Order: sequence, then C-alpha cells, then structure tokens
Amino acid sequence: MCQAVESQHLLTSAEMTAKWETYLKKIGKREGNQENFITNIKKFIVHLLEAVPNDIEKLNFSDYQEQKEKEAEKSIVGKCPKCGNNIVLKKSFYGCSNYPECKFTLAEHFRKKKLTKTNVKELLEGKETLVKGIKTKDRKSYNAVVKIGEKGYIDFISFSK
Repeated sequence: MCQAVESQHLLTSAEMTAKWETYLKKIGKREGNQENFITNIKKFIVHLLEAVPNDIEKLNFSDYQEQKEKEAEKSIVGKCPKCGNNIVLKKSFYGCSNYPECKFTLAEHFRKKKLTKTNVKELLEGKETLVKGIKTKDRKSYNAVVKIGEKGYIDFISFSK
C-alpha cells in the first residue's frame, strides 16, 4: 500500500508540501481561503483513492514475500519443547510460532542478563546451559548453569561466584 501511495509522486513531493505550507501561511495571514484549500485537498484525496488501487495491481509482492520469509528464517532459534513448532525471537522474548494454540515463551533476559542464541538453543534442546556474568543485588558477578524446568521456566542447576 505504501509503495502504491509513493508512486503518486505529488504526495511524496517536497514541492507539493512547500505549496501547501505556503498556502497555509496565506490562510494564517487571511490572504487565502481555508474552504478552497480544504476543497482542493479533498479532490486530491479522491484522486489518490482512485489511482492507488490501480497502482497496487502493478506491484510485485513476491519480492516482499521472499524478504519476509528470509527474515522469519533468521529469527528461528529452535523447536518448541511443547509442540515442536519453531521458536522465534519476538521483540523482547522468544515465543512459539504456533501461538495462540501453543503459549510457550522464554524470556530474552534471565536475571537481567541477556541470553545468547547458544543459550536459548541449548535450553530448547532440553540441555543445560551456562549463563555467564549474572549480577547479584550488590553487583557481584556469578555464572549459573540453568535448564528449562518441568513447568517451562528457567531453573537453576548450579552456580558459582
């Protein structure tokens, strides 16, 4: 849709924006007519609404679809331990691609320490993983071996100071 609107060069044109700004200043100085401006804007919008559907038909969405699929593949970190579908990185957590049927999630951070992709992959495979540099309340650093527990949360196995 955005590409189709962009093909209407007047809408994205700095020249058109400048003309609108100039006329709005005239209206502010009472040298221009507000109703004429609004009428012309309405005509312009009607023109866009008539032209954009034709432009959408001309667009090639296969490139867009391929790009989305490649991005989705990059975000896959492993298989869901509950249902076997892909686990993907969302904005701030890892979640099952089979949502809402499967609600398995894994926090991107554990004790304020960001998990590496290796950590996440090992956890999803049911393995124990070493998380380095976790901070205590008094800012001392320690390492911990963790694993996904029976309830689906990260559990401590062991830790060292």
